[in-house]
Amino acid sequence: MFRRLAVLVLVLPSTPVLALEAEGGPALRQRLPEFLLNRPVWEVELWQALGLGLLLAGSVLVGRMLEGLLLRVSVRAAGLTQSGWDDQLVTAGRGPLRYPVFAVLVASGSRLLGLPVSVQHVVDVGARSIIIIALAWFLMSFVRLAARFVEQKVTSRTATGAEVGRIRGLRTQLVVMRHIIEVTVVLVAGSLLLLQFEAVRNVGVSLLASAGIAGLVIGLAAQKSISTLLAGIQLSITQPIRIGDTVIVENEWGWVEEITLTYVVVKVWDLRRLIVPMTHFLEKPFQNWSKVSPDILGTAELYVDFRTNVAAVRAELQRIVQNESQGLWDGKVHALQVTECTERTMKLRALVSASDASKAFDLRCLVREKLITFLQAQPHGLPLLRAEASHLAPAGEPVLPLGVSASSPGRGAHARPVGSSE
Repeated sequence: MFRRLAVLVLVLPSTPVLALEAEGGPALRQRLPEFLLNRPVWEVELWQALGLGLLLAGSVLVGRMLEGLLLRVSVRAAGLTQSGWDDQLVTAGRGPLRYPVFAVLVASGSRLLGLPVSVQHVVDVGARSIIIIALAWFLMSFVRLAARFVEQKVTSRTATGAEVGRIRGLRTQLVVMRHIIEVTVVLVAGSLLLLQFEAVRNVGVSLLASAGIAGLVIGLAAQKSISTLLAGIQLSITQPIRIGDTVIVENEWGWVEEITLTYVVVKVWDLRRLIVPMTHFLEKPFQNWSKVSPDILGTAELYVDFRTNVAAVRAELQRIVQNESQGLWDGKVHALQVTECTERTMKLRALVSASDASKAFDLRCLVREKLITFLQAQPHGLPLLRAEASHLAPAGEPVLPLGVSASSPGRGAHARPVGSSE
């Protein structure tokens, strides 16, 4: 049995291709043993089915061998250059490269078997489909690797100061453009696959012929999707937000984690994810705390007594940010001001700066905690509720309410605001 199959494999390359295509492989049939002839398997004979199976297996092995050989040569050639783009091409070719070789071998070798027209058409369509899918796979892999390569090349430099915004902008553009290219590749590959089938082609032609009402319906249905897609492209160009920016959207504070063609993912401070449509950032106002620079000012407000020593509190704030800020303060701004007075207290506002919003929040909490501890130790730090009460009234005399002072033992009294003193 194995000897006869070996004879079949050796006979295949020696048969002229054109003669087999013209005569349906009669020359090959004459060299085959009788038990392989006149035994139909679906639409082909037994020897054709066995030959097709051997062809598929051999094409897989040859495809892997050629892929390994080409990749080995490509890796050595890429090592001789300083550019990293050729390395990305070689990496993207691992996997997709073997399938076009496999498809070409199958499409070429199947003609030696003299297959029926219908079966040969199926083989050719399958080979073309494999080539289209492999090319689409290669392009998408290369685009993904190229985007990552560019991002790593830029971020490998010292990302301090103004370069942080540039890196975020570049990352946003790369993500959006990568999604656009991937969607385009998928659409083109899908269209090429469908155009191979006559039924789908006729459906497409009929739809184009009746493009009056159908075009109007499709246009209305796709209006929102197209506007969202255009909004994504516009956002990648104008960049009102970038990946990593600190934003406030829908009263939620968080960071821009992901940008797609249709929506933006905002990572909220409590690790929730807020999914926002792309058009929201072009049609509605929002806050971007790191548009120009991630540096930000934070405030901590405290209500204190009127007799509080403001200068001592200001000195304590300076000591806190310089000695106990735990690296949260960026060393730029610290200030203390009296911003408001009420009938009972006055309000102090401590202003501090940090390198980003997250550190600013932690620094505000730290400053507020330390200043409250400092005020608790002062004799006149925290607010006090003051009142002046008259001596015990004689029998029959009404007792004056809290916060009301009498000018004489009689009933002629005047009210003083709480917090006042003699």
